Amino acid sequence: MSLYAETIFPWALDRLLGHPNIQARRAALVAQASGETLEIGFGTGATLPFYRPEQVTRLTVVEPSHGMNRRAAAAIAASPIPVHSQPGAGEHLPFADASFDTVVTCLTLCSVADPRQVLAEIRRVLKPGGMFLFLEHVLSDDPARQRWQQRLNPVQKVIGVGCNLNRNTAAMVRAAGFELPPVDQEVERAFGALAKLTPLVAGVARGA
Repeated sequence: MSLYAETIFPWALDRLLGHPNIQARRAALVAQASGETLEIGFGTGATLPFYRPEQVTRLTVVEPSHGMNRRAAAAIAASPIPVHSQPGAGEHLPFADASFDTVVTCLTLCSVADPRQVLAEIRRVLKPGGMFLFLEHVLSDDPARQRWQQRLNPVQKVIGVGCNLNRNTAAMVRAAGFELPPVDQEVERAFGALAKLTPLVAGVARGA
C-alpha cells in the first residue's frame, strides 16, 4: 500500500472525523453494544472510548490497513475492555458461525471491496437475534444529489482510499436477510461542503 493510504490517510481521517458531532454519533451507536462484540473496519480505534465496560464482555476488532492498526495500538493497550485485534478484511472473517452477540460497522461499508459479502459474513457470525449496529454514509434519497454522488464517486474513491458515495446500505442490509426498521437519512454539517453528498443513516438490524 502507498504512503498516502497507510500513513497520511489514517492521520487525515482522524482529523476529519474528530468533530464532536461525529463523536456523539459514534457514542450513541456503540453504547448499544453488549456481550461478545465484533467491530469490522475498526480504523484507528475512534469508537473504542464509547464502548461500555459493564455491557461488553470482550471486543474483537477487524481492520485490514496496517497504518490504521498501528494508530489503534495505543488505544487498544489502554482499553478497560479486553480487545482482540484481528488484522484482515470483513469479506472473510476467521470466526465460527454464531460467535457474537453484537456486530458493529461505523463508516465502514462505504469502503469495503464487497459490501454484500461483508454483510453475509456479519449475518453468519452473529448469533440468532443478535444486533448489527451500523452508522454509514449512503446514497442520497434526492435524485439531484444522487447524480452528483455518481459523478464524484471516482474521485472520492481515490481520495478516500476506496470510499464510495453511492451505496444504498440500508437496502443491502435488508437484502442480506436482516430485519431492519425504516431508517432516516440525516445531513451532518461536520462534513462541511460534502455534507449533502454524504447523508448518514444509523440502524439496529437483527439477525434471523
